[in-house]
Amino acid sequence: MKKIILLILLSFSTSLYATNGYFSHGIGTKSKGMAGAGVALPEDASSGALNPANLSLVGSRLDFGGSLFLPERGFRANDDATGPVQIAPNEYESKNSFFLIPQFAYSRQIDEVSSIGLAAVLNGLNTEYDEAIFRYFQRPGWEATAPTGVDLYQLMLHVPYSYKATEKLSLGVAPVLAMQAFRARGLKPFGAVSFYPDQVTDNGFDYSYGMGLSLGLNYQPTDQIAFGLGVQSRMAMTEFDDYRGLFAEQGDFDIPASFQVGVAIQATDELSFALDYQRIYYSNIAAVGNPNNIPLMMPILGADDGIGGGWEDAKILKAGIRWQYDQVTVLRAGYSHSNQIIPPNQALLNILAPAVGRDHFSVGLTRQLNSGHELTLSLTHSPREEVKGTNPNTSGQTGTLYMEQTELEITYGWRF
Repeated sequence: MKKIILLILLSFSTSLYATNGYFSHGIGTKSKGMAGAGVALPEDASSGALNPANLSLVGSRLDFGGSLFLPERGFRANDDATGPVQIAPNEYESKNSFFLIPQFAYSRQIDEVSSIGLAAVLNGLNTEYDEAIFRYFQRPGWEATAPTGVDLYQLMLHVPYSYKATEKLSLGVAPVLAMQAFRARGLKPFGAVSFYPDQVTDNGFDYSYGMGLSLGLNYQPTDQIAFGLGVQSRMAMTEFDDYRGLFAEQGDFDIPASFQVGVAIQATDELSFALDYQRIYYSNIAAVGNPNNIPLMMPILGADDGIGGGWEDAKILKAGIRWQYDQVTVLRAGYSHSNQIIPPNQALLNILAPAVGRDHFSVGLTRQLNSGHELTLSLTHSPREEVKGTNPNTSGQTGTLYMEQTELEITYGWRF
């Protein structure tokens, strides 16, 4: 059963697929064509995962497709340490820079005022460096090995239900089922400072299960304006027991709460604008939010206050434009900007997850075919972003984390 779950997660996940931390920059190809905006502008079945209230506004439809994802990420460790404990000076680029990712969403209109659906949301991160990066951290019995890196894959299945309370107000709720898989390699030197030294690294994939809830509303006071809100609760997950010596709180790794709020404006019959704000509460999850700029002089890994990624909450502003070019063609474009969630003094463990991207530029297109069929494309580029910093555990050594991403997504839609 675990092998089947792992196959599902690997099939639906990617390397640092999520470009705002390990959350995707958007849900659905049409939203991604506007850089992830659209919480108040429902256009496909996937929008039910962003805002379950949207489902009653899109009718019965099926959306499925996939994306080609091209990430480049890694780090540079400078040769300026004042002591022997350091990252081996070099420039490191993670392997695996070509991914094909499927996606799926379904919506069924029950009656004139209610709809139900199913949508898959996929997040994750991965790094794989060929060298034993932490070889200068090792002690007798705690020798570093290669490769070095981590894999985290998440699959969330949303089951949204939407109800039109009035002609202007739609409400929605969605139970969310979640599965995670995690693996760490090459981190054996950290066993010397862990409460559970045998549960730090090289234990293969471990699995975590849990659930949460998503709520939403869509309010249209006039034909020209709409407001949307989607809120996702923190998802309580079972612990990664095989890595309880690595993660804070004995292997606990919940999925953080998040929300997205926005407005859609119908400026003309052909032209619409969307402006959204999203926040992801990474700092509330000890495994990624606890700081790692504290000296590793005694066992601390795996404790409630054990080190984490030192991530701050992601705060993202998204703006998109939708243009009905002609009767069968819609064009889209968008831009999003996030704060930097990884502070410069939190570099140590984040060489395993250099999720430093902040800006996203997107374009998109939908072409109507016939009998309710359509084809949608989006192209998103996140330019190279760098974070330069240091860490007290590397003898004053400086370094740079970097990431650059490009994604081409194609979805086939069928309205029925």
